[in-house]
Amino acid sequence: MVVSYKYGFGIGAGVLLADDTAVREIEEAVQTAEGLSDDTALSFAKFVWGIALAPRRAPADRKRGLELVAQLRDRWLGERSFLHWVPIVDLYVAREQAARGDRDGAISVMRQAVDDLFTRGEFAYLLLGADATLVQTLLDRGADSDLAEAQEAIDRLANLPGDEGWVLRDITLLQLRALLAQARGDKAAYRDHRDRYRAMATSLGFEGHMKWAEAMP
Repeated sequence: MVVSYKYGFGIGAGVLLADDTAVREIEEAVQTAEGLSDDTALSFAKFVWGIALAPRRAPADRKRGLELVAQLRDRWLGERSFLHWVPIVDLYVAREQAARGDRDGAISVMRQAVDDLFTRGEFAYLLLGADATLVQTLLDRGADSDLAEAQEAIDRLANLPGDEGWVLRDITLLQLRALLAQARGDKAAYRDHRDRYRAMATSLGFEGHMKWAEAMP
């Protein structure tokens, strides 16, 4: 459970990278959990293993990761258990769907998943890449209505109830506002948000965000 929490939230939040070390530790945790009778530990470990594999470059890793989370999703729906993780699985599957060219279908799934998380009050998951995935896919499609919807999603994230000092919210907002400014062709706003995003990611040592920030032109 400790390994699963570390990487499940760390990778999703952009704090840690889904590198070889992470994948190896998570796989070992899965093997350990398989020898126990705790279904929660095994489900969580497999779920985290899947979301660590899904964003990797190797097609075999991505395929394996998506298969893992899809199998878990079917099981959870059948058993009516762990339903709070189902929207996250839907987002990972939809992101791969968008990468293969079906942005329209993917955005529909992402929109529903994000709405479900808001309705359930699962605000932590929105800060673990859920809202960012929707916004980035809308910006990739790039219609005027998509940019308007992306702005609405960013505003909704900015107005989440809770502690004003949520660092994950603040760094995600810098990232998404930079991407939106870039999509609108606002070079000055883009540079400002990008540079602040890079500085914040570096100061916090958030490996995932540092990588994403450095990839911004």
